[in-house]
Amino acid sequence: MTFAVKRARQQIARLLLVLLAGLLVVAGVGGTAALSGRLVDDGLHRIATAADPASRAATVSALSAADPAAQEEAVRAAIGRAFGRAPIEVGRIAVSEISLGTPEAVQAIAGRAAHDAGALEDGAWPTRAGDAAVLAAAAARRGWHIGDRIRLGSATAGGDVVVTVVGIWRAKDPADPVWAGNPAVGSGDSQGAAGPVLIRDADMARLGTTATVTWTIEPAGLSARTLDAYRAGVGALTDLPEKVDPDSRSSTRIGGGLDGLLDRLTRTVTIARGTLIVPAAIILTLGAIAVTVILAALTGARREELALRRARGSSGTQIATAAAGEAASFVGAGAALALLLLVSARAGGTAAFLAAGVLVCVAGGAAGVTAVRASDPRGAGRSDAGRGILAVLLVPLAIALVIAGLAVWQLVAQHGVLAPDGSADPVASSAGAAAMLAAALAVPVLAVILAAIAERAARGSRGIMPVLPLRRIARRAELVAVAILCLALASASVTLALGAQPLATAAERSATSAALGLDVRASVSDSRAALPSVADTAALPSVTGATEVLHRGLIVGADTVDLVAADVAALPVPAGVRSVVVARSGAALPVAVTSSFAQRLGATTGTGFTATVQPDGARLTVRIVAILADIPGIGSAPGVLADRAGVMSAMEADTQAAVSADELWIATTDPAAVAATIRSRATDPVRILTPAAVSDVPITGTTSILLAVGAVAAALLGVLGFLAATASDRARGADERTVLRSLGLRPSRQSAGRAGEIVGIAFVAILGGVAAGLVVTAVVLPVMWGSGS
Repeated sequence: MTFAVKRARQQIARLLLVLLAGLLVVAGVGGTAALSGRLVDDGLHRIATAADPASRAATVSALSAADPAAQEEAVRAAIGRAFGRAPIEVGRIAVSEISLGTPEAVQAIAGRAAHDAGALEDGAWPTRAGDAAVLAAAAARRGWHIGDRIRLGSATAGGDVVVTVVGIWRAKDPADPVWAGNPAVGSGDSQGAAGPVLIRDADMARLGTTATVTWTIEPAGLSARTLDAYRAGVGALTDLPEKVDPDSRSSTRIGGGLDGLLDRLTRTVTIARGTLIVPAAIILTLGAIAVTVILAALTGARREELALRRARGSSGTQIATAAAGEAASFVGAGAALALLLLVSARAGGTAAFLAAGVLVCVAGGAAGVTAVRASDPRGAGRSDAGRGILAVLLVPLAIALVIAGLAVWQLVAQHGVLAPDGSADPVASSAGAAAMLAAALAVPVLAVILAAIAERAARGSRGIMPVLPLRRIARRAELVAVAILCLALASASVTLALGAQPLATAAERSATSAALGLDVRASVSDSRAALPSVADTAALPSVTGATEVLHRGLIVGADTVDLVAADVAALPVPAGVRSVVVARSGAALPVAVTSSFAQRLGATTGTGFTATVQPDGARLTVRIVAILADIPGIGSAPGVLADRAGVMSAMEADTQAAVSADELWIATTDPAAVAATIRSRATDPVRILTPAAVSDVPITGTTSILLAVGAVAAALLGVLGFLAATASDRARGADERTVLRSLGLRPSRQSAGRAGEIVGIAFVAILGGVAAGLVVTAVVLPVMWGSGS
């Protein structure tokens, strides 16, 4: 033990570098993973909070049973069993529309959830039978005040149900999922019924009209770890009607769009995690290279000592064990310090411990192998003798290219990192890291080959300096290649981090256009429901344009694609496309189609076909006049864009029935304010989407942040590996300095030449790394994020 300590003290500087490398690798991998978990969970919460209200909750709706208390108990118990240990919040509101179609129509509601989601403006909440609180907007419409008596309707036992206004209230958020899309909560009117008038459950039970009861189920502990539990809970809800209402007497049914939101969140998280394999793999690779190079230099400095120990009878196993133990101890110390820091910050995780284990094994193996080789006198040779470039460089490159090719092929084949079942495909997820490593490994291969060619070409020149640096690079390919690889990987990581942000911004812009068309998208699902007025909407302060849209399914052969029929002049499409889509000549309607649809159909500009509009059943004869990569409201998916006036005219002529638009697209600088205004005026259920409701930036944005954090760690390790490799190369070339001095090459000139050589190597490495990073950013990353193919 004493001898081991003395040996370690003699090389303490290099061993401390090994410790530092272990610290940086484990802190980089573990810190990135921990930060990823926290940022992703925060992003999940932000996306869920801003999502379309209809998708933020699952709903169970039913007609009020003869025994409301028993119905409530049965439904809540079934919901609890479905979600198990996944924490949820369940709200219940009963709604009754009374005297619809008359001037006295009223909407009455009951349920504790209304108290929690509402705020009093005056008076008090109902506390006993006969009390009522009315929405402020409804009170303004009908002129209701505190103390007024409101006749709700006939009672089941005879007579009337009359309540006294004791309070005026408003909804804290009319878009809260607990209201289940009730338009009256924002405007005070639901298809002519003023309200909501909040009453007690006892008064609701007395009414002669049967109330509709809705239970809303919202996740209360949404995180990346609980996504699967919530998805399983939503899936289990499908059995609820059969369990609580087997005879369907209450028309119990499941609704809400929580399943769609959970699928969207799962997909986004999976893509983000797949991307984050890149920095983790680069950090671990650079750490392993740096540790190996430093340990090789350490072994080289001990070559005579190791040879002497071998000559005195020490076996190769003993020498390897001692070297491996020393290296593993120092790497382990750095890793342990990093783990201690991570755990103290509550950031320790599986990734950090796995990285520590891998690095300790690499350090022990590298130290043991190099020590045994150095102790064997038969392994000594000239430092510039070199080895075959084919074996040293081309074979690893070929292996890396094969692995990267398989991973990228799998990625492209399934158009992303998601497997068909929605889980993360491990092969496709590794495509970014594999491509980065292969591209970076090609940089030193090319550099060494070009140096060998240049050295041969320069042999005819006078003087030793043009030839000497090139010969060093070509004949000491191992260390030079390692130095270039370290710096190339570091610069490639930085390039990827810098390029990810604009790529994410472009992908987000494309996704928003596909989901919204313009800036706000308001739609109705009932043909009898009224869209917001175009004139009134266009008059809002922040609105720059509004257009009605007919959004239908279009059956073409065996496929069903999206049809967007709009005022094309109001959409962000090329001017040339606007003119040809509107210009109709003959019976066929001119349309633009997406590239994906044209490829599926085998169509080109000028191709005509007949299609059926669903659910109307109208037949349309169309002719393709333009092919676009993306269409607003559809994106790159198979779809058709046409002029609304032409489509509606053709449909009405074919079906002899009136056709009305079902969506309103709005261009505005303040989507949130426009959405709130529409909600405050709507008297029919309207689904309103804004950029915030469809944006995945809270998660995709964290990917850019984490790539930047990983790039910083990679840069530190890359510089460390580069310096260690160049220093080791310089130490191996010590025997040539005396020879060069005897040939008249002064030490200052030797140093200048060596400095120029290092600068040249660094320049080539950085330039090649930037190129590798750009290739991965432009080719692989878009497919991983689902914005390329």
